[in-house]
Amino acid sequence: MRVLFIGGTGNLSYEASLRALDRGIELFHLNRGSRPDRAIPGLCTLHADVRDRDALERVLSGLRFDAVVDFIAYTPEDVARDIELFRDRAAQYVFISSASVYRKPGTGQVITESTRLHNPYWGYARAKIACERRLEAEGAASGFPYTIVRPSHTYGRGWIPSAFSSGSFTVPARILAGKEIVVPGDGQTLWTITHARDFSVGLLGLLGRAEAIGEAFQITGDEALTWDAIHLALARALGKEARIVHIPSEFIARANPAMGERLLGDKAWSSVFDCAKLKRLVPEFRTTVSLAEGLRESLAWLFEDDSRRIIDTETDAAIERILATWHRAEAAAFLSD
Repeated sequence: MRVLFIGGTGNLSYEASLRALDRGIELFHLNRGSRPDRAIPGLCTLHADVRDRDALERVLSGLRFDAVVDFIAYTPEDVARDIELFRDRAAQYVFISSASVYRKPGTGQVITESTRLHNPYWGYARAKIACERRLEAEGAASGFPYTIVRPSHTYGRGWIPSAFSSGSFTVPARILAGKEIVVPGDGQTLWTITHARDFSVGLLGLLGRAEAIGEAFQITGDEALTWDAIHLALARALGKEARIVHIPSEFIARANPAMGERLLGDKAWSSVFDCAKLKRLVPEFRTTVSLAEGLRESLAWLFEDDSRRIIDTETDAAIERILATWHRAEAAAFLSD
């Protein structure tokens, strides 16, 4: 099977690339080649900027694929570009959407692919919904062979699941320094965590499957933990105590709208998923990497090289401002009693 990943070096696509090569897939990456630290022997990289149509046509000339997976399409314009590029070049086009597309707050305890798509809080999720609608329309009009994949909170090497900034060392650094960390709400919201190695099993199992054409599949793990449990597990892995401060998501949204939209549009609500639809096609998909194991692996990789432990200074400063605002509000409420 010949497969093209658009992207290929990110949190999801890196582990999927490793598994694809292990399975003997002829794998191509299409990206700018800006991540030499994630170069993988055994695949072919096509160097081009996805915004440069001429460059795309040049590197794709003469190539056809059994499946194309776009990990970095975020807008309907991105999807429209892919439709034109791969209409005659791919037997299957896989769009990586997001579980944030589902209605917030939900109307049921368990989310399935038939749960209503609606997110009034977060522009990112609304753009993903628009992408899905564009693909559905094209599939109905021309038979374009699309498959939609909806991951939830997925992490891999170097990623640390937290309510803020999972792709950086910001929250672990605060725990190591004995600083307070923010956990939204009362900390008891259930949140599903999926390791990228497990995600890759579900994704690759859908490639080349006629039954997957024109369908959407959520690919999420079976491990749903509270936000308190997630942050306490991180603190244990670091050998430190977690100084958790619970702050309502609505308060965070007022103090920092950018953070708030991600909470109210996703992480503030319990998210437990039923992946029965995926497992019917890919019965080998299951959770094999627990959060405790995944955290140990990620932290071990981060501590191999000091340069890998990157702190997002803007996010760290925003957390400090939110905490200061919250503590002032607490003090004012105490004095008014």
